[in-house]
Amino acid sequence: MKHEIYWFHRATEEVVLLAGRNSKQATRILVTVREFGNIGRGDIKKLGGANEWRLRAGDWRIMLVLRADAAYVTEVSDRQDAY
Repeated sequence: MKHEIYWFHRATEEVVLLAGRNSKQATRILVTVREFGNIGRGDIKKLGGANEWRLRAGDWRIMLVLRADAAYVTEVSDRQDAY
């Protein structure tokens, strides 16, 4: 299932800051989100008690809100800080 991807400003800033420190990890996050948007595949899990989903990209977690055919990237953080 295809999803149109929308990035919150906060999530974009987090990826830009990460790209300054580790461009390989930032690229991995962007590729994971793009693949999820195009194919609907990925290591995704619904978070309990919330309307939020978690997409895993290595040691990084991408928080998503899914609505119909749209996915909103709300946050990108290291797995230690994600929850």
